[in-house]
Formats: sequence, C-alpha cells, structure tokens
Amino acid sequence: MDWLPILLIGLYALLFVASVALLVYFIIRRVKIKKTEDFEKRDN
Repeated sequence: MDWLPILLIGLYALLFVASVALLVYFIIRRVKIKKTEDFEKRDN
C-alpha cells in the first residue's frame, strides 16, 4: 500500500505542472496577440 500516496503526490505534481505550463502559454499568447493588435480592432 505504499504506492498509493506516491501515486497521488505524482498526480498532484503533474496537474500542478500542467496548469502552470498552460498559464504561461496563455500569457505568452495574449502578449503576442496584443502586440499585433491595431487600434481599430480594439473594443472601446
């Protein structure tokens, strides 16, 4: 039964790493979109 806590900790670590990676990806994507945005395309 020692494998169950190790499995759960690994699963939590994997989810944490995946969520941080997605957050970084979306931030970088938003910055790139913001740089190419024209003034006319903005919603006022």
